[in-house]
Amino acid sequence: MLYFFWIGVKKEEIKVEVEDSSYLIIRTEAANETTEPIRSFMRKFRLPGMVDMDGISASYRDGVLTVTVPRTLVRRGFFIEPDDLPESIVNLGASAA
Repeated sequence: MLYFFWIGVKKEEIKVEVEDSSYLIIRTEAANETTEPIRSFMRKFRLPGMVDMDGISASYRDGVLTVTVPRTLVRRGFFIEPDDLPESIVNLGASAA
């Protein structure tokens, strides 16, 4: 879990997104009447290979943003359907005799 503490930032000003199934990005831009220029924040985290992408969640309560990134038992990457495999595999490499 990741925790971020913000004072004076509204929930609507925080964006948590996943980019290319590889990065978790947290960003905010908050305009305060007494502060110029606009305050902004951006942090990019590389996700490990064993992440449940559909299970990523974020909550914001009392100035604390909590991001949960659950693990999965399946490694991200490409998947080959068993029906797409050839009936036989031919090894064209030289063998040692």
